[in-house]
Amino acid sequence: MDAFSRLNRSLREYIYQSGWQELRPIQKKAITFAQESPNNFVIAAPTASGKTEAAFLPAMNSIEDWDTGVRIVYISPLIALINDQFKRLMSLCSEMGITVTSWHGEANSSKKKKLLKKPNGIVLITPESIEAMLVGRPHEARTLFSETDWIIIDEIHSFLGENRGIQLQSLLNRLATYTQREPRCIGLSATLNQDDYINLKSFFQNQRETSIIVDRGANEKEHQVFYFPKAKGDMHSFKQEMDVIYQASLKESMLVFPNSRNKVEKIGSNLNQRAETDMQNFSSYFVHHASLPKQTRLFAEEFAKESRGRKFTITCTSTLELGIDIGSVDSVVQYGAPPNVSTLSQRIGRSGRRTGVNKLRFIANEPWSLLQGLATIELLEEGQLDNTPAVNKPYDVLAHQIISLVIEHNGLTRPNLLTELRRGKVWEKITEEEINELIDSMLSKEYLELLDNFELISGYEAQPLLRMAEFYTQFFTEPELRVYHQLQHIGTIAIEPGLRPGDNILLSGKVWRILGIEFEQKQVHVMPAKVGEAYFESRDRQDVSNIVRQRMREILYRDDQSRYSGEIRSTLNHLADKIVYRDGFYYQLTDQGDPWLVTFLGSKANRTLAYMIELFTGQRVRINDLHATTLMGKDLDRTMQEIRDTLVTYQQFYDFFDREDSLLLGETNHLKYQQLVPRSLMIDYVIENQLDLMTVFAYLSEIE
Repeated sequence: MDAFSRLNRSLREYIYQSGWQELRPIQKKAITFAQESPNNFVIAAPTASGKTEAAFLPAMNSIEDWDTGVRIVYISPLIALINDQFKRLMSLCSEMGITVTSWHGEANSSKKKKLLKKPNGIVLITPESIEAMLVGRPHEARTLFSETDWIIIDEIHSFLGENRGIQLQSLLNRLATYTQREPRCIGLSATLNQDDYINLKSFFQNQRETSIIVDRGANEKEHQVFYFPKAKGDMHSFKQEMDVIYQASLKESMLVFPNSRNKVEKIGSNLNQRAETDMQNFSSYFVHHASLPKQTRLFAEEFAKESRGRKFTITCTSTLELGIDIGSVDSVVQYGAPPNVSTLSQRIGRSGRRTGVNKLRFIANEPWSLLQGLATIELLEEGQLDNTPAVNKPYDVLAHQIISLVIEHNGLTRPNLLTELRRGKVWEKITEEEINELIDSMLSKEYLELLDNFELISGYEAQPLLRMAEFYTQFFTEPELRVYHQLQHIGTIAIEPGLRPGDNILLSGKVWRILGIEFEQKQVHVMPAKVGEAYFESRDRQDVSNIVRQRMREILYRDDQSRYSGEIRSTLNHLADKIVYRDGFYYQLTDQGDPWLVTFLGSKANRTLAYMIELFTGQRVRINDLHATTLMGKDLDRTMQEIRDTLVTYQQFYDFFDREDSLLLGETNHLKYQQLVPRSLMIDYVIENQLDLMTVFAYLSEIE
């Protein structure tokens, strides 16, 4: 039986009336698999391949009675994606009389109350809203989810290797106690590595096996590389870069992806300035990042979605990487090298819905950035994506979930708490001894309290954590200042060392002069500044993967580089000429005397090696890792010969971080709940997750 014939009459009528020519390949696979297997499944397919329908059609097809409870729960990493999918599902479900309800902090409260009175249909929800429900209103979870048959997780790759993914796995565990039967789970993703399949097979916290359904069909890919060497203090290369972007924007609708919020603002401001003086330009220009007001972001998204042929350019951060529908994008600009192949894949996949061609312009202005960009493009063309390392022993998320669980259950004895934690596999790598050490520490710090009846409840020090909605999230946000022009809120900026009145900043695509900073009120007051005046630049750091660095070395020393233009070949050859291979290691010759060690290792391995050198010699090593892959210090050529045969033990690394408070803090300050974890476990966490010992040991063992 073909996939279309497997669908019920209502779904077949909807497909026919909607004018679909036929089901997409991934939809056919999912419909057939859902009927022939009881397994969970993950749909791995390119952007715009019909993944959403591939999940919902088989799930909806299996349900006969929609009025007995919420039958499908859709979990999204973004509220914006929920709002987008809500519109998409309404066109399908309204014809069939199926209720679709959005459930998040910005959703309509009266519709939530209506659903609680008569649970039915489909709910679209974020992990944070599930957490809030289990902590504050667990009876609602039982009311809503007792009849759930399916759980669909969109953009599941965004949860891998992240604390938020660990939290979601724990929430799936906890939801299982409220459902009368074991729901089937579906994951959706456009960017998965083969190694990610292993992690995904254990992601869903139930007894079903998980299968991967893959659609390898993808749009044709085109790319252009633009290289404009930048001399120190020279603005000419930036003008050339902007010429390329601006001229392309006159012909196509584009997304421009720099690698930092500051560069988003710089490029957006330049494009707006050019457009204001160009009477022949009918394109529209926007900037889009998390520090802008919600309405500013929504305006850009809605304009793009309803553009009806009007050209637009949105310069953005990763806020537009995920699958929010913004209509037809002709091409993507990657400004500066992306840190990994998966990021580039996600970004380029936003283009080509109308033409069937994913079109990329890559712009670089520095040799190492050029080399890194070429490496990511090659790997993407070959279909080699970076794998996402799993989080090992996430003690901080466990501590947060312990507080959440004792509140949900109005207190738990230690044995009962351990039983709750052992329901699934999410904490299986953490031993019972470590769990007890964590509980004891939380008791001593008063994050937990032990009652006379031996029940654990949240303690006095946990109360500040429980205020408002912040407790429900795993997002760690740097302290920020709200920026105002007169009474208008125009966005937020990070608190940066050296920022002071009189400085100019870029925000919302414009230049502003700081009139005053009120740190207690966390406010900055600004006025428009003159175009062209200097502005304060914020810092940015992104990790680069090992697979990208290995390809960078391969390209640099490849005999045949005929695929590149003469200028790019010349740049690569010049870069290679500055690097010498000596006694098993690569070194970059410098004018300062001491050569720099060129490792061709990923960012995490570079940090590990730098710590190893400091542990061995006491010498602090600087890392140039944004695009280059170099370690800088005194006598590194001699040091590397000495440590190549030295085995650094786990205990030595433990002692090193135990005595280096600033380094321990630096490697854990991105963890929102690290203060809940005892120092001993926090050091274990750093060694397990922030270091890459295996890669560094392999690197040293391979030296001739």
